[in-house]
Amino acid sequence: MRSLNPFFNIMIMKNLFKKTKLPVKSGQYKDNFLQPTEFIARNGKSVYISEDFHRKISRIVFILGDGKITISDYMYNVLKQHFQDFGEDIKKLHVEKQKPIL
Repeated sequence: MRSLNPFFNIMIMKNLFKKTKLPVKSGQYKDNFLQPTEFIARNGKSVYISEDFHRKISRIVFILGDGKITISDYMYNVLKQHFQDFGEDIKKLHVEKQKPIL
């Protein structure tokens, strides 16, 4: 039965499509994100981020990375994990966008 409350219907739809991820354990976080990579920043591209994100990332890298990783290493690892976790979703959305309108 369909609800007459459109807000309720939106909340149901959001919950249906919401990805449920298990929380990352602290050891797993370090293994996934606080590892040096072979990526050399000068061989990459510049990306602008907010000052707030930069401050937070700098602190994570400096304090948790024990001086062994760079911001570029951290961002590489975060994005690598993001693409592993959501790669299939990204591919599906891309295919949907490629469908002709008519």
